[in-house]
Amino acid sequence: MLFASLTFTLFFLLVFVLYWFVFNRDLKWQNFFLLISSYIFYGWWDWRFLILLFLLSASNYLLAAIIQKNDQTQIKKAAFILGLFLNISTLVLFKYFNFFIDGFINLISTFGININLRTLNIILPIGISFYIFLMLSYIIDVYQRKLIAVRNFSEALLTFSFFPIILSGPIERPIWLLPQIQTRRIFNYNYATDGLKQILWGLFMKIVIADQCAVHANILLTNSSTIIGSNLILGIFLFTIQIYADFAGYSNIAIGIGKLLGFNIMQNFAYPYFARDIREFWKRWNISLTTWFRDYVFLPIAYSVSRNIKSDRFYLMKTEFLIYTLGIGVTWILTGLWHGANYTFIIWGLLQGFFLLINHVTSKIKRKALKRLNIKHNNTFLTISDTLATFIIIMFSWLFFRADTIEHAFRWLSVIFSSSSFMTPHFDGKRDTLVTLFIICIFFIVEWHSREKEYGVASLGKKWSKPLRWVLYYSIIATIFWYSGKEQQFIYFRF
Repeated sequence: MLFASLTFTLFFLLVFVLYWFVFNRDLKWQNFFLLISSYIFYGWWDWRFLILLFLLSASNYLLAAIIQKNDQTQIKKAAFILGLFLNISTLVLFKYFNFFIDGFINLISTFGININLRTLNIILPIGISFYIFLMLSYIIDVYQRKLIAVRNFSEALLTFSFFPIILSGPIERPIWLLPQIQTRRIFNYNYATDGLKQILWGLFMKIVIADQCAVHANILLTNSSTIIGSNLILGIFLFTIQIYADFAGYSNIAIGIGKLLGFNIMQNFAYPYFARDIREFWKRWNISLTTWFRDYVFLPIAYSVSRNIKSDRFYLMKTEFLIYTLGIGVTWILTGLWHGANYTFIIWGLLQGFFLLINHVTSKIKRKALKRLNIKHNNTFLTISDTLATFIIIMFSWLFFRADTIEHAFRWLSVIFSSSSFMTPHFDGKRDTLVTLFIICIFFIVEWHSREKEYGVASLGKKWSKPLRWVLYYSIIATIFWYSGKEQQFIYFRF
């Protein structure tokens, strides 16, 4: 049941009407209805996945209750470790088991040892990476006394399965989501209309931008017999726009649906391609995931290392830099692996970590140089050059994200860094690609205009007369219908 489908539209209309006109008077019934709706939504893909979701939800609910009730350190710690093991091992089994088995076989074979280990024919449950991370944050926050374990079983089940966010996020922390679940929602007209506008912009990003970029990127990147450097550069550029519009589009729709139901879901994208350096980019991109890794991986590693190293230097390296390097290295290897069981994702993660280390080292040098030259940080030329440089770095790192294998990625790189990159791109469907590039330009102009707002059309036309505003909205709706066709899954569904 895709957000951009007639099936979901009918499903949500029914949910919306019953939620606000039948179950709105009692919080328990409101939550129970949302829980049933969430399970129907998730089970629509494959009802068997519901069994896993329910068992994991129930287990985390019980373990958190044990942690909450017991002050005895051993029992509390045992329940916590069991919760971590249960969640992580489930994710590893479904997502990484075959990857690790194949890697182990390849490693052993380099020593001339041949072993016969069978891989498993496992179906990856959709959205498992998202709801497992949500469950992990619940267990950790309860253990650290940042969150009180929920007593109501249905509230716990809803926290782990809330349908707008279960498939592709944002990874809304239980510490923020639970209080909203435990508070009766009252319909707010202004909040609901804002949600509708955000859904509209999300659908525009998905159907008009992402899906069209996908069509042309696939043509440019898959025809290996006639591939040239200029085709690849254009293809990677279109994929760069596609992955942003696809994932940010999903997040906008999810947040908008949340608003229609009276929930405030965190912003997940803050115009990342306007970032001036790689550090700022990752503060703006997939914010729910990057802050999750920051809070539950990077900071604990940094704290653990700093607690064990008392001196200012560790051999010839400054302790501060060592801590940052270890934290960034582990965090980005895991971030890469989170995106998929493939070496290309690990390389992609290591690249992001490397770029962040370079930025960490050079940022102070850059600030001192600008001060000596009396150049302000908000200098127009500097802003444009920094933004373009960051975009190019990110664009080429997406190459590893898009490639099927490491060999595939390096073959693309060898073609890009050849004389064929200076040739005029030639491929079928040039005219349609030019139209798409023109729409992308309009899209980024709108985003730039609204860069201080939550989403692209949040403030666009706000001061216009009512008829003009409706012309704008109907134009966007007409464009969405014009480009809508075959249902396209969101990229992040596979994660």
